[in-house]
Amino acid sequence: MRSRPPRSTLVEVRLLVDNVRRAVGLALRLERGLTARYVIVSVFNALLPVAIAWVGKEIVDAVVTAMGTPDHPLGATLFWVAIELCLILAAHASGQYLGYVQQLLRARLALHVDVVIFDKALRLGVKHFEDPEFMDVLERARKESSWRPLEMITNGLRLARNVVTLVGFALLLAQFSGWAVLALTLAGLPFLAEVRYAAEQYTIKARRTQDERQAHYLQQLLTSDYYVKEVKLFALGPMLLGRHRDLHERFYAEDRAFARRRGAAVTALGMISVGVFYAIYVVIVGQTAIGAITLGSMTLYLGVFRQGQDAFRSAMSSIAGAYEDNLYIQNLFDYLAIEDDDVARSGPGDGAPKDAAGPRIRFEGVGFDYPGSERPALDGIDLDIAPGSTVALVGPNGAGKTTLIKLLVGLYPLDRGKIFIGDDDLATLDKGEVRSRIGVLFQDFVHYHFSAADNVGIGWLPALEDRAAVEEAARQAGADALIEALPQGYDTMLGRWFGGEQLSVGQWQRMALARAFMRKSRVLILDEPTAAIDAEGEHEIFERFAELKQGATAILITHRFSTVRMADRIVVLDEGRIVETGTHAELLAKGGLYARMWSLQAEGYLEAGAASA
Repeated sequence: MRSRPPRSTLVEVRLLVDNVRRAVGLALRLERGLTARYVIVSVFNALLPVAIAWVGKEIVDAVVTAMGTPDHPLGATLFWVAIELCLILAAHASGQYLGYVQQLLRARLALHVDVVIFDKALRLGVKHFEDPEFMDVLERARKESSWRPLEMITNGLRLARNVVTLVGFALLLAQFSGWAVLALTLAGLPFLAEVRYAAEQYTIKARRTQDERQAHYLQQLLTSDYYVKEVKLFALGPMLLGRHRDLHERFYAEDRAFARRRGAAVTALGMISVGVFYAIYVVIVGQTAIGAITLGSMTLYLGVFRQGQDAFRSAMSSIAGAYEDNLYIQNLFDYLAIEDDDVARSGPGDGAPKDAAGPRIRFEGVGFDYPGSERPALDGIDLDIAPGSTVALVGPNGAGKTTLIKLLVGLYPLDRGKIFIGDDDLATLDKGEVRSRIGVLFQDFVHYHFSAADNVGIGWLPALEDRAAVEEAARQAGADALIEALPQGYDTMLGRWFGGEQLSVGQWQRMALARAFMRKSRVLILDEPTAAIDAEGEHEIFERFAELKQGATAILITHRFSTVRMADRIVVLDEGRIVETGTHAELLAKGGLYARMWSLQAEGYLEAGAASA
């Protein structure tokens, strides 16, 4: 993980101010009235301690005056007590209101920031999600940033409140001694350490981001239904749990060492602060004893000094908190600053395919390198697929077949060459338009824990609620009988996560195949479409394939050579290059890579048949 370069104190201050401004601006855009009331009530709440302290002095002086008067009048005392009661009630009510507003703003800002993070993710290409450094950035933004903006605002307002309170206290203490005001500032010594340790704590957490992602992955392995069978079969539980425990033991050791250093520094400085307070305490009591100040003034100054210490510490704590918030919220702004590379300006449209017939697809000198890889995934691919034809891509694992498809649908940016759909250069087309023109079933398809109807319908969102279209797509994929046998038919929830029906791998693949047929696109791409389907089901699907594709240009990727013979042309890839092309018969006659792969698979079938005879 790349570490953030060190910045000067001036740059950090400017960044802090700028991020506070951006956080306040965000809150004002979302909840202008609520944010304004939050600020106004915060200032009002900050003035109340000063007023309460001053009224406390008046109460004590009124009591002393009443004690020295023969008839001991209580009018003045009761008046100031009533005033203090009103101020205390106002402080309580305003504090509760601030908590209420803060809760509402936190919920609104957290939701908004989550939406911003997810929206940004939608505008970033697949390459980012295969980069561990980007995933660290995303994890830090997602984990902390949803609640940090409000914390930054809260700390800023708390600091402002404390400054207002401290100014009032300082004015009251200045009537006694300027040294008392200076001593008050020393009360903040313990929290000067907080700023320094806030930065260190952030560094520790940032450094362990990837380890925390690994710990989360281990949790998934230990608790997810997707992994549970293999974990139990190979008795992986103790090993996985041990690795999870080792990570958290290391986290604990780091946190313990940090807590010791921080605690020792704050404790030492806190002792100095307490010593300063009692030195002033002695001076104030002494001045009262010799009659230099009244008993009420003594009460005022001692109360102000004690509360002033708390306010000063709170101010320092707010600075430390704002500084820490700034470090975390900067993760969000760093993440949002990543350049968009997968922007789809258009949606799926009105449901009508753009191409009236299957378009011609051309690859001209196409090349692509995965980040960090020393060899190209694709190199110099020239391929012309005739309109409405079916092409099968075959080759060893890692030959570049799926990568070629991901380039065609715009999941990866082209490094070299051009791709044309019809007469349109893929580089000039909007990503949303490209994907609306292509129906794809990848081999690593998703199990959506939605209803059966939704599992099919999301293949073409404009027709999601069109039950007739959903049922037709399911029929084409041979999934209709499967769905109709479910307890609630098309309304049955699939998957165990939310109490639904679990399907076999082959049944999930039929659902994914139905999604591909739902799109009605003029380009149909099937990446291992029947890998998890039995031979009978595979035969059923491909028997109807020519009818189902309805003139669309189709690309098949498969390792089952029994299905490639239906293609108009077979393209053989190896190590990112096209090494052979032709029909099944032509490629067998050449005796090249295709013929060798065909012979090996056919030999396997013959041996299996002999063994079962």
